[in-house]
Amino acid sequence: MTGLVIHHIGLSVHDIDKSADWYSRLFDLTLVAEFEEPAPMKIFFTPQGQAIDMRQDPNVSPERFTQENVGLDHVGFICADREELDGWLARLREFGAEESGIQESPFGLHLNFRDPDGIPLEFFLPATAVAS
Repeated sequence: MTGLVIHHIGLSVHDIDKSADWYSRLFDLTLVAEFEEPAPMKIFFTPQGQAIDMRQDPNVSPERFTQENVGLDHVGFICADREELDGWLARLREFGAEESGIQESPFGLHLNFRDPDGIPLEFFLPATAVAS
């Protein structure tokens, strides 16, 4: 086995056009497919080849996402070095995103933020990369 590698993330969103614009600008995504049935859906690829799928299900809860429900808590993206993490912080601030600033833990450095639906995301620099 090659190990666990995430191929794609599928997100339920309230406003597919708003979320698609936000994610595609933040992550430099390319739209590769778009469907209207059974519900509006857009599929994007990152420059590295991972996919982010967005779906606007007509039955999606009208409430903002919370990690206090069973299911997803957050999605973390790894950074190669402190410079990359600082770059993401600057980019998030340009976007006016809700973000935590860079926080330190025994595991490394964390930059937590939320998308337009309140879905928690994180940029992470492992402690081993901080020390080098």
